[in-house]
Amino acid sequence: MNTATSIETGTLRRQDIIEYEPLLKTALKAIIPFSSYSLMFPAKTPENMEAEPQHPFGRATLENDRLSLPLTYSDRLLAIFEARGVDPEETARALPFLPQMASLCLEQITIRKSAITDPLTGLFNRHCMHQGLIREISGIVGSIMPGPEAMADDSLQGHSACFGLIILDLDRFRQINENFGHNFGDKILVLAAERLRAVCPKQTLVCRLDGDSFGVLWPQASRAKMSELALSLGAELAKVTARFTPLREDVGISASIGHVNYPQDLQGAQFQKAPEEQAWLILEKAEKALNTAKAGGRSQIYSFRQILTQGGMVLEVMPMNRLIINLGRSMDAHEGQRFLIWSRKFNGSETIVGRQGDAIFGHYPPMYKAEVSLVEVQEEMSIAEVLVQSDPNWTVEKGDKLTLLDDHTGRMEQREVQPGDRTPQKDPLTGLYPYRDFLQAWQAARIQAKNFCMVLMRLEMPHADRTPMDKMKEEQFFQTLASRVEALFGAEALGGRFSVNCIIYHVPGMDQGECLRIVRELLEDDRFAGLEKSVGIAAYPFLDYTRSDILENARKALDHADFLHDERIACFDSVSLNISADRLFAQGEIYDAIAEYKKALTVDEGNLLARNSLGVCYARLNKYAKARTIFQDLTTLHPEHIMPLYNFGCACLKDGDPVAARQAFEQVLSIRPDHVYALIRLGLMAEEEGDFERAWNLYEQVRAMSDGEHLAATHNLAYRYLARLAFRRDDRDTAREYLHQAITANPQDAHSFHLLATIYLERGDDPEIAESLARQSVHLKTDSPAFWEVLITALEQQGKIEEANQTKIRAAAQTG
Repeated sequence: MNTATSIETGTLRRQDIIEYEPLLKTALKAIIPFSSYSLMFPAKTPENMEAEPQHPFGRATLENDRLSLPLTYSDRLLAIFEARGVDPEETARALPFLPQMASLCLEQITIRKSAITDPLTGLFNRHCMHQGLIREISGIVGSIMPGPEAMADDSLQGHSACFGLIILDLDRFRQINENFGHNFGDKILVLAAERLRAVCPKQTLVCRLDGDSFGVLWPQASRAKMSELALSLGAELAKVTARFTPLREDVGISASIGHVNYPQDLQGAQFQKAPEEQAWLILEKAEKALNTAKAGGRSQIYSFRQILTQGGMVLEVMPMNRLIINLGRSMDAHEGQRFLIWSRKFNGSETIVGRQGDAIFGHYPPMYKAEVSLVEVQEEMSIAEVLVQSDPNWTVEKGDKLTLLDDHTGRMEQREVQPGDRTPQKDPLTGLYPYRDFLQAWQAARIQAKNFCMVLMRLEMPHADRTPMDKMKEEQFFQTLASRVEALFGAEALGGRFSVNCIIYHVPGMDQGECLRIVRELLEDDRFAGLEKSVGIAAYPFLDYTRSDILENARKALDHADFLHDERIACFDSVSLNISADRLFAQGEIYDAIAEYKKALTVDEGNLLARNSLGVCYARLNKYAKARTIFQDLTTLHPEHIMPLYNFGCACLKDGDPVAARQAFEQVLSIRPDHVYALIRLGLMAEEEGDFERAWNLYEQVRAMSDGEHLAATHNLAYRYLARLAFRRDDRDTAREYLHQAITANPQDAHSFHLLATIYLERGDDPEIAESLARQSVHLKTDSPAFWEVLITALEQQGKIEEANQTKIRAAAQTG
């Protein structure tokens, strides 16, 4: 929600009454108890409420139990607060004083507004941005990771499924301050803020973070939308100019922009952090993207994902096939990631001029120098090991670029032993192969073994402030560990360094259970006590995985171990596959997630999480018949779980079987009478059948629960559907009251914005308010002709004919 629209610190406008409605309601209710209320925005002050010397704040009116209270600020009527269900006797005695008391409530809003906005630009401040991130993350976090409580139909949830964050800096702003003065610099900042307000969608939260840095939080925005908005912001800010009068010079600006998406740009254990910590993580990632953009020059735009996938570069070439690259932990790099190295010189377009002066245009095919793996990841950089080179004569050089390989799809694991391969060499200190040599030795060893285990053992080491002595102690630990492992696993075991803090073993002829027993015995050694360790184990054969796939399975088992608490040892199993699938689901890779969930169920048919998650995936892909079958099976296997039964009802409804859907929802309520989503679903079905009274009663049950223990999302659901039903029953006053509360609880409800704008236009209220609400509805849902029509009408009522005509053209383009 662009609550920064037309904000000026220390002043109030009509839009602010809507934005700060919860605070206003709380303050007024402390003065005048009431049962319900609504807001009106008349184009002019009613005659019976006009201010006069004895009543400088206007006059309140009372009719039976209905109070009409003017909200006046700075001698201007902003709105009329209509309270119903007041005590007539008590209110009548206080009637002459209520307008002034209401003005004091508006002062509270002014103070609150000043506390959360930037005094120079009127945009929200950094604290408000952080709180907005926490709210969005808290609403999303329960649904992005599937499980036994995941909903197949997310259309009722009062939160967005994702969001994007942009952070931008004005280029060379310090030079502007130094050359033209800070007052002129402030003028530039105000102009930039105005441009941001104009360009950003209405539902965004626009903030000034500090100095010349701004942030934009956009709920429900995909990566594509964030890229488009970033491009638009960069282009629009480049149009900003200000005249420096003393020198008669026009000064322009540009901006560097970084952006990040949630949940796509978080991974693994980062989701286990509290929403407050995740908010800081998202801010840090956006700032990292911004810094990468700034390093590339002026007017650059970078997403956080691009840093890791496309922003890698070789900083130094070291002996022993080692490289230093510019990707570190802060960019989500981690040990074991693979990259292809390429040179800009032979990867791009080229113009060749012939002898006759004619030019030939073309481009080189992709040519890669080498494949590398990260062996030590620090905060801002990493050490990589060259695994294989395309041509020994074409060496890696400083400045070469890196491209990330997905999911460790490196060539080294897949290739077989080649004639002429050099003999793998062990490290003399630990007796372990370097990772490159291990892979080469493993390629030969795995062919000979009918069955084997792969073991990854990682020591969690603090990366900061590690002294050379600390590093030596770590090497001694791995030397001791390697000798102990060899004694337990046998002489045929093949060991190597997966990374600086992780060793890998190929153990032929051993099954997973025996391998697990030995690992536990190993870690019981007193010499390893007090160290934070994680172990992942995978065995061959397993399902239809090839020998070369088992190393990747061991990596997934190690990820699984990270989720454990006491004994952090995990064998690759159904749960490991479930965790891998959840990660794919959170990143939007639904089809890949389905494949992993199916494998998890092949291993363990009783995996409730995997089966419910599989049904959720099919429902998200609109394959309701498949989802219905899955949920029906789950209700038979796990009758104690409510969510599969509710999901079954949703799938039946979407599959065109309302009778089965109603039975499922009613069965849910017979088990849990306070199941909000089942009540809402039954209410919607009753509404579609024309049984408004039953629908109203069902929605009222939800509202009654919302006033108790349930969350704000439930609060929004109740008021959203009550308001829409009141509108259908031609009860405009009740609809308007509930719509205000629905929008307060969920600023992403396009239909509520549309209905509220429609009501204000019907009543002849201020069309500027209707325009603001209608704009938010079309930004949230651009494909609805009805939404555009209300916006066009609001513009025409204000005499903005040219803008209305342009909006008609845009509407035609958006709605087809």
